[in-house]
Amino acid sequence: ACDCEVMVLSFKQPCNDASLQHIKYIFNSSTSWAAGRNLLYKLAMQKEKKFLYYIFVDDDVDLEMRTKDTTNPWRAFEKSLLLYEPAVAAPPQPERGCSSWCLSALYSYRKGLGCPLKADEITDFIPTVHYDAAFEALHRRAVSHVMPHLTQYDEISWWFAHRSVEMKSEI
Repeated sequence: ACDCEVMVLSFKQPCNDASLQHIKYIFNSSTSWAAGRNLLYKLAMQKEKKFLYYIFVDDDVDLEMRTKDTTNPWRAFEKSLLLYEPAVAAPPQPERGCSSWCLSALYSYRKGLGCPLKADEITDFIPTVHYDAAFEALHRRAVSHVMPHLTQYDEISWWFAHRSVEMKSEI
């Protein structure tokens, strides 16, 4: 069973799937990526229940295992978080040599190295600083140090918002 709560923020059209009790839907048609993440962060911090990790995932993320393991990749990622408890974690990006977000355990990459492991190589994790914020897990002791995202540069590029999180994560 999932001891989790999910908040879904949509900006194109409202989502209203009432079949999953642990999901709260929020609609805001005028949000940017950074402002949306900040809204979700604010709402999560207002919750009475506190979680070990706050995981932010864009809607186009497709997570799958890199191994022949049939474990649910979301549960495998969760298991790795619980085992290592990193401050910030993210799986590798598809364009780094994987067909989709791939996972052998807690696995991330360093910018410029590409997907540093061949398909048959397995590792528990690779330390990283630069990662794609489309999928990130922030430990409860780290989340308030790296969030909220900067929004003053949204009109120039949404990439600036996450760069500030990366820089704060290095400290």
